[in-house]
Amino acid sequence: MLNKKTALVVDDTEIHRSATRMFLVMSGFKVELAEDGLQALKMLDTQKFDLIVSDMEMPNMNGMEFLRGARKHANATTVPIIMLSTLDSPEMIAKVKQLGANHYLVKPFSGESIKNALKLLGF
Repeated sequence: MLNKKTALVVDDTEIHRSATRMFLVMSGFKVELAEDGLQALKMLDTQKFDLIVSDMEMPNMNGMEFLRGARKHANATTVPIIMLSTLDSPEMIAKVKQLGANHYLVKPFSGESIKNALKLLGF
């Protein structure tokens, strides 16, 4: 049997973590959860992921700070990262892509939009 791909979902809101986890599990991923960027970076110290999905607005360490840190981390330099936000601003999208995000989804997103993002990323 093939090993399942593992995704890390980083979001401070439990309902958003659960919804994102559900969409990814339905797409065949094993999913680990983190409540903020600090917790997620600690998880990267001991685990490798095939995909990271992170919220932008979080306490302790926001999504942009996490994205910067993840891209410098040995276990995440090339991992596809999808950023999630309620902000639908072209400037924000350009900024996160410049920092190394592979995709940007506006909340609330649908199962279809995450499937399309996964397809674009080669999953």
